[in-house]
Amino acid sequence: MNIRKPTDYSILFSKLDRLMAEQLSQMNLYCEIGRLVSSRAEKGAAVAASEYLQMTYPAAEGFSPRNVRRMRAFYAAYEKTPEIMQLAMHLGWTQNVAILERCSSNEERAWYIHAALHFGWKKAKLLDAIETQAWLHS
Repeated sequence: MNIRKPTDYSILFSKLDRLMAEQLSQMNLYCEIGRLVSSRAEKGAAVAASEYLQMTYPAAEGFSPRNVRRMRAFYAAYEKTPEIMQLAMHLGWTQNVAILERCSSNEERAWYIHAALHFGWKKAKLLDAIETQAWLHS
């Protein structure tokens, strides 16, 4: 059984409230949530953020613990390569998750981001391209 250590997340929660009030696009919101959660050292920050967002904004969707961890992973993957992050912001969240979870390097991710943008690939075509390792054959 996991037992949480008492941690003060009040600053994180107030920053999440500010983000939610800004009416950002989905990708900008998810990237900023990822940045906030990444700035916390505790492993439980993603779950705490998820629980807070679900409780405080019950009409909003997309804040499951798994998805908030994906937001953290998205930010962490691209924080040192802002040019790739900027390109990724032009894709939808589902496409970004497919790339993030199935590609092992930012070089590979960048190729699929460019291809999806250039060819207008939706999720199914993108997954097929990743499965067949299209980036190695181009």
